[in-house]
Amino acid sequence: MEFEKSKSRRMTTDLKVETFRTESIKPSSPTPLNLKTFELSLLDRMTPPMYIPLIFWYTGNAAADDRFLEAEERFHRMKKSLSETLTRFYPFAGRISDCLIDCNDEGVDYIEARVNCVLHDILKPPNGELLAEFLPIQTESNEAATGRLLLVKVNFFECGGMAVGVCLSHKIADLYTLSKFVNTWAAITRGSNEAAVFPEFGCATSFLPPQKDLSFTIPAMEFNPGKGVSRRFVFDSSKIPILKACTASTTVPQPTRVEAVTALIWKCAIAASPSPSPSVLRQVVNLRKRVNPPLPENAVGYLVSYFTVNSPESTETESQVLVKRLRDGIREFSENYVKKLEGSDAVSTIFEAAKEVGNLSRRDDIKFYNSLSWCRFGVYEADFGWGKPTWVSVKGAPDASNIFLLMDGRDGEGIEAWVWLNEAEMGLFERNHELLAFASVNPSVHC
Repeated sequence: MEFEKSKSRRMTTDLKVETFRTESIKPSSPTPLNLKTFELSLLDRMTPPMYIPLIFWYTGNAAADDRFLEAEERFHRMKKSLSETLTRFYPFAGRISDCLIDCNDEGVDYIEARVNCVLHDILKPPNGELLAEFLPIQTESNEAATGRLLLVKVNFFECGGMAVGVCLSHKIADLYTLSKFVNTWAAITRGSNEAAVFPEFGCATSFLPPQKDLSFTIPAMEFNPGKGVSRRFVFDSSKIPILKACTASTTVPQPTRVEAVTALIWKCAIAASPSPSPSVLRQVVNLRKRVNPPLPENAVGYLVSYFTVNSPESTETESQVLVKRLRDGIREFSENYVKKLEGSDAVSTIFEAAKEVGNLSRRDDIKFYNSLSWCRFGVYEADFGWGKPTWVSVKGAPDASNIFLLMDGRDGEGIEAWVWLNEAEMGLFERNHELLAFASVNPSVHC
């Protein structure tokens, strides 16, 4: 279907993202019979039914007379390469059935849409709540556990720019997996097959065999329920060394940028809380390099766990103290929890940890925060043949609160932090002078 050329620019308040074509894309080659069934690990089964969302934003450079023809040509290439990519990531084209994936090649949803504005209108500055329009499905949909595992939406702007929204079921994947998939899809699209990976599925079974008959109910690793408001905070790469120096101490003389930013955000969130309740932070951890032996670089699936740390009892919490708590937490996690995963009591270890965290998150006398780092996962390497993304984002305003999500900046050195808190606390948090000394509140994305 040919695009209609618009003579006017519309503001994002009148945003229309119109779907004009939806297809089911199947693997280019049938999945072999010996790979038709993929068993979910205990980690997979504990994950709440939701989708991991990412949106890749690309500027356009085609002349006005050519951009719509170019869009159709891009769509064709992306669909063809998506089909080829699914032969490697074959479980994504299947459907979950009880405790396994039926790798039946039923396909993934591929949606094409046109947007009635230019990319600049969306990114100057971005409205977190509007970003959901560029995704193919609501991320909180229960279909993540029963229906389509992967959905893609390619949005084309009047200027020739594109936004590629991808949702992948959290039941079978983490952000590392989603990044590997998109980068492989992009590499095949641009004709760089040597950069496309062959994923290794089922790696969780190397230390955690599938459990078909469990004598207990598996606790889900839920996030804090409730309505939150989101804000995006950008820590420019020039500010990161200063922040690291401010959070350094004799015990942790060289904090990582993730430790420094997480500690500052946690400190400011504590300060914004109306009550002096003690707080607990759950930090999600990528298991791939922490188990012994380390998992292969191309290991895909849901391969994360977490540790928890407590804030000091003092109301005057310093960032250096929180950095020390985070460093001690990851050390204890590696020395104790991971070793238990590698032993015969791995199942009970995971079960007890999830049960403990669930109990903590439901306590009224504790402020419970979730922290996730999506840094160093290569999301800005997704070049489909028309350049690397100008911006990579999530979407704002989930039905949850007390979440900190850290992502790389475009230069790979800065950090973009998405923070969800309740509205009253966010009003105090986003005006915190110490936070604003290092971060900008939702600046425009430069195309």
